[in-house]
This record gives sequence, C-alpha cells and structure tokens, in this order.
Amino acid sequence: MDEAKLLGTAELPRQQGKLYLFSNGDSLSLTKDPASQSTWVDSKSAESRRALARIPAKIICKRHQPKVLLGGLGIGFTLVELLKQVNLQAKVEVSEWLPEVIEWHEGALGEKLGFPTKDERVKVNELDVARILRSKTKRFDAILLDTDNGPEDLHFNENDWLYTFSGLSACFEALEPMGVLAIWSSVANEEFKGKLVRAGFMVEQHNVPMNVAGTVHHTVWVAEKLQRN
Repeated sequence: MDEAKLLGTAELPRQQGKLYLFSNGDSLSLTKDPASQSTWVDSKSAESRRALARIPAKIICKRHQPKVLLGGLGIGFTLVELLKQVNLQAKVEVSEWLPEVIEWHEGALGEKLGFPTKDERVKVNELDVARILRSKTKRFDAILLDTDNGPEDLHFNENDWLYTFSGLSACFEALEPMGVLAIWSSVANEEFKGKLVRAGFMVEQHNVPMNVAGTVHHTVWVAEKLQRN
C-alpha cells in the first residue's frame, strides 16, 4: 500500500486550525486532523459530491449558455463532474475563500484532476460565496453549495448565514427564473427542507450514496425557482 503524501496545507482564519490535503496513490483526502482516521472529504466518499453537480445539471443542460455558481472548491470533485455535465457554452463561477485551496488546483492537485480550474468555462474567485449572493449583482441558472457539512455540524461560523432564511432568500433572488439551487449535506434535515420551501422553492430531497458501494448516504437538496417574473 502506498504511503500517504502531504500535498498541501491551508491556514484557516481566526485560529481555527489548518486543512491538510493528502494523496495516497490515486486517492485524495482533506482533513483538519491528520492524526485521526477522520477525513472531511476524500475520494472514497466523493460520489455524493458528484451528485451535487449531476442532478441540477440535468435541469439546466439544454439551456444555451447556463451560468452556474459553485460555492466551495475543495478537492474539486463537484467541479470536475459539473464540467462533464454542462455544455461548452456554460459559464462556471467558483467561489473559494481559502487562497491555498486555489493554489493546490494550480499545482499538484490540479495535475491529478486534469486542471479543471483552467477550463475556459471556469472563473475562480478568492472570496466567500456569501459575498456574491449579498451583492445582488449577478444572476445564475444554478447555484451549487458545498460549504462545510451542510446546515448542521458547521465547522466554520462564516458559513452559518448561507443556511438561514435570509441566506436562502438571497439564493432565490440570485437565480434566474426556473433556476435551481442544490445544497450538499452530510445528513438529512426536514426542518431545513421546510425552510427552503418558505423561501419560495419547490424542493426535492435526494438521499445519494456517499460511495460506489452505497453503504452510507448523504443528502442533496434540489430546490427549483419556478416563478417566472
């Protein structure tokens, strides 16, 4: 078995520790605690991250030049899948608040993935996705959120606003008519599903396999903005 190799570290703000990116053969993992067996995201559990891109892409795939906002770059599983699913005219805006993560994708991590951030359809912004939503200056056909662990078990207080009624309403306003919001979560949450409905969305909750074996499931909420005005 190959030995895990440290590809990079990212300093978290306000003394919240570090993120560690490891490579072990073809496997990639991201963790806050390299001494433990717990990972934040890794290749073995990437299937649900791919579903975060695949499910909403089916809704917008026939639009001529779909505009997509991806909140959270991470290892890049969602972005890689999204680029497979959308057409060549698509525009994908990625928001990532940690500069080191962006640098990983320009170096060793990007090489392993085929440099998805260098795709001509992609623009990467070094800022919190909440700033884009609060600015109310852009409209998207789809917004994909993979920040933290979803609305529960937040690692970073900065992400809390996204899952409030105010944050979800901002997502609603940032979508084009018939647009779609997709949110990844480590667990299901009926109360949060109801919050999406109150924000104006028609919601489907997908329990998607974490891995190919399908032994553990994560949640992807797909929330459509059906109003046309």
